[in-house]
Amino acid sequence: MFQRIFVFLLLSVALTGCVSLNSVSLTQVPAERNNEVRASADHWAILGIAFDNDFVDEAVNDLRNQCQGGKLDGVLTKFQNTVYLLVVKREVIATAYCQKG
Repeated sequence: MFQRIFVFLLLSVALTGCVSLNSVSLTQVPAERNNEVRASADHWAILGIAFDNDFVDEAVNDLRNQCQGGKLDGVLTKFQNTVYLLVVKREVIATAYCQKG
């Protein structure tokens, strides 16, 4: 009985997370908002120690590839951390409107 309670408590602590939104930026939103594009990328850091932010380039390139031959307007970027017991999931989420023509 004690082992089950201990395992349950251990899993409860290990699987619990806390999310914090670190920054948000927004460019001018266009009047025409028909073609929305989204991209995201993430990176895991042990003990919250991050050595680089290269994962952000993945999201930027993905956003650009979705709007080839057009212009990205109304770009909304969010950078957030989800903290688990010993690791941190760092994530960037970008949304924009692709204006072609």
